[in-house]
Amino acid sequence: MPAKKTTKTHSPKTSTKSRRAKSPSTTSQSVVESSVTNQSKVQAPAFSLPTLRLNPKVLTSVLILIGVGLLTYKLGPWLVPAVVDKTPITRFELYKKLDQAYGAQVLDDMINEKVLKLAIAKSGIKVEQAKVDEEIKKIEAQFESMGGLDDALSSRGITRADLISQVNTQLAVEELLKDKIEPTEEEIKSYFDQNKTTIFKDKKLDDVKADIQASLRQNKLREAFMTWFEDVKKEVSVKNFSLVEK
Repeated sequence: MPAKKTTKTHSPKTSTKSRRAKSPSTTSQSVVESSVTNQSKVQAPAFSLPTLRLNPKVLTSVLILIGVGLLTYKLGPWLVPAVVDKTPITRFELYKKLDQAYGAQVLDDMINEKVLKLAIAKSGIKVEQAKVDEEIKKIEAQFESMGGLDDALSSRGITRADLISQVNTQLAVEELLKDKIEPTEEEIKSYFDQNKTTIFKDKKLDDVKADIQASLRQNKLREAFMTWFEDVKKEVSVKNFSLVEK
């Protein structure tokens, strides 16, 4: 009998490379390389950082708060002049009390001073510096025996510049009203006769005439000034605002 041919079946051989490719295990290097490769093929989406925009009102408020904080730090003693058992007394509270006690009078004095200076400036009267200096010397002589003029001014809270300004204003008013303040001979004699048994007892008119003239002059100046100044204030617009509620 003829011998049967044996057919050998050859199973396909799998290469080492293919087996490695099919292996589920992957090295870290291959992951990095794959990631780099993928990144090179995919474009990153375009985007921009959001712009920070501040509300102008908010920015202004912040700057104001910073400014107030700095002022409070720098001007603390000025804003709070006293602290009683950790309770502050503010400068506003102090000013409110001062305003209630003296504010109206002080403000009126300041208004009158301003009105007076404006009226003098409007009149065109200018006082010579020599007259001011002469008057200052007279005042200095009066205080020479009392420690000097500067000490007297300091005790009253007045500076020499303030005094010079007051003297200048006084001389300007006298010049403005000079036709209404000079006493007559009859007025001088009448004043002497009314007081010759008291103030001028055992004195002659000629001995006290200069004193009587100066006294009457001051009285007439005061009366003339009050009349003139009331008329001046009627022509000036004055708005008086109270800063603190009474």
